[in-house]
Amino acid sequence: MTQPLYGKRVLVTRMASQAEALGRLLADAGARVVVIPVMELRALLDQGARDALRVQVQKGDFDDLVFTSANAVQLLLMEQPVPQWSVRAFAIGPGTAATLERAGWKVESLPDAYIAESLAELIGASGVEGRRFLLPRARGAREVLPKALREAGAAVCEVELYEMAPALSSADRLREELRSDALDIITFTSGSAVRSFAALAPGAAGPLGCLVACIGPVTAAEIFKVGMVPDVVAADHSIGGLVEALAAAVASLPENGAQL
Repeated sequence: MTQPLYGKRVLVTRMASQAEALGRLLADAGARVVVIPVMELRALLDQGARDALRVQVQKGDFDDLVFTSANAVQLLLMEQPVPQWSVRAFAIGPGTAATLERAGWKVESLPDAYIAESLAELIGASGVEGRRFLLPRARGAREVLPKALREAGAAVCEVELYEMAPALSSADRLREELRSDALDIITFTSGSAVRSFAALAPGAAGPLGCLVACIGPVTAAEIFKVGMVPDVVAADHSIGGLVEALAAAVASLPENGAQL
């Protein structure tokens, strides 16, 4: 079994409940994984409000559900009955789709690229005029998707279910890890992780020669905004794609390990 990341010390910044899958893929590739969750989820709707929204789904108030994160699925649909009539469920990528399927939902085809622009194109091609969409998501999410759906004639109900906030309890450990000069790679799988990282360790960019790797162009844009440079941007915007991109990048490094 090849291990393209053998011996590399890799920082995983994902939320604690979501770090295991990426950590396992990195470990399988030979990496020494360090998990420091830089953010945590804070629900914005109380239980009663979420229950009321579920009732709307059950009553058929929406024709389509669109999820751009697994977090929204877990907050709204887990352990809830699936309506017996046809309600389409769309997911931005494989991780969100897998969570929907665990909740008992059939997921429509995934977009070619796991970003809002591609998801909007996919849904638009299916015909949306006059259809009622529920878009439960994080506070501060990009407006690309609801804007495109409305322009195509859909009625869109946006609901801010949660927000991602810096995990203050991780600050000391993160700063210590960055000061140790032992890290080879820092990974980011969302813009919120980048912003939380910058909030916990202002001005920090990792040791000299440390690669900064991210899941796709939207996250890469956030990395630039906080004054860092993304060395590796996955073409396949999934955690598997991120690990593959890292393996390819490490393979192309000179033998002395200097950064690309």
